[in-house]
Amino acid sequence: MQKRVALWDNLKLFLIFLVVIGHLTIQYFSSSQMFCAMTLAIYTFHMPAFIFVSGLFAKKAINSSTPPYKRVFGFLMIYLGLRVVNYASNIVFGVKCSFDIFSVKDIPWYMLSMAIWYMITYVLKSISPKYIFTTSVIFACFAGYMTGDADFLCILRVVTFYPFFYAGYVLDRGKIEEITAKKGARIFSGIAFGTFVVICATLTDKMKWLFPLLSGRRKYGALGDFQPWGCLMRLAYFAIAGMLVFAVISLCPRKETPFSRQGRNTLQIYFWHRPILYIMKNAGLFYLIKQIGAGWEWVALIVIIALTAVLNLSFLGKPLELLMNPKEKKEYAITE
Repeated sequence: MQKRVALWDNLKLFLIFLVVIGHLTIQYFSSSQMFCAMTLAIYTFHMPAFIFVSGLFAKKAINSSTPPYKRVFGFLMIYLGLRVVNYASNIVFGVKCSFDIFSVKDIPWYMLSMAIWYMITYVLKSISPKYIFTTSVIFACFAGYMTGDADFLCILRVVTFYPFFYAGYVLDRGKIEEITAKKGARIFSGIAFGTFVVICATLTDKMKWLFPLLSGRRKYGALGDFQPWGCLMRLAYFAIAGMLVFAVISLCPRKETPFSRQGRNTLQIYFWHRPILYIMKNAGLFYLIKQIGAGWEWVALIVIIALTAVLNLSFLGKPLELLMNPKEKKEYAITE
């Protein structure tokens, strides 16, 4: 087995932490200026980065002489299991929610999309990457004009985010590690990422309307008068998100830390955090936290940090490991 590189474990831990935070902050997008700014910042790059890393470590399964049926089956089992757990965590509190096996708006979309991306990439792997990548970007830019149910088979998200998965699949991991480790790359990344954070924090109200562009599942009609320009805005978003993915890789610590090992448990954190957040919200925990008044957001963030730490407990990952890799140890990506 290839030796683990601390960079990727550290990056995965950072990204899954943003996923958990994002699912808290987005609930208060309209009622908290701080959480609104955080949501805009997080959603601009966290899923493109996660999808890119997943593609980066999908090469072995996709380049195999046989289709990655085993991996795809694992994704689908996680998808179905998470649909059931999320549904149950809401229904026990009497929260009205639907259960459509083929159409999903919430977090399980990622597992279904991964299954589709693996199979698409396997089928297309013999075609020149420059043609596939260019075509995928064009499709992604115009997909926002589609009609019909954009959540059916997560079709809009599948098309929108596929360029990031494919880019990860075709790029060389060693080259990425080498380039992002250079001093110039790290200086550029620090300036770029710092500027991005400042913009999100200071121009929050002026940027709110752009959020539909970040989720991947909203059609361009959500952009109002800017709908005709949706394809160009998507292209600009890809450029910004790509720069930020490069920046977070460059800035991520490359040395083993006491927390690095926790970056190997992204799948279990991904699976369990959403239903638990539903339970916490439906039980009124965050309502009580808001009663604290000024500074309640920091208390909520401390709760999220504690939740992420608890979800690293090894026993929570056992059933998921059996579904994904019944005879193999975990690899790097969120699903490996």
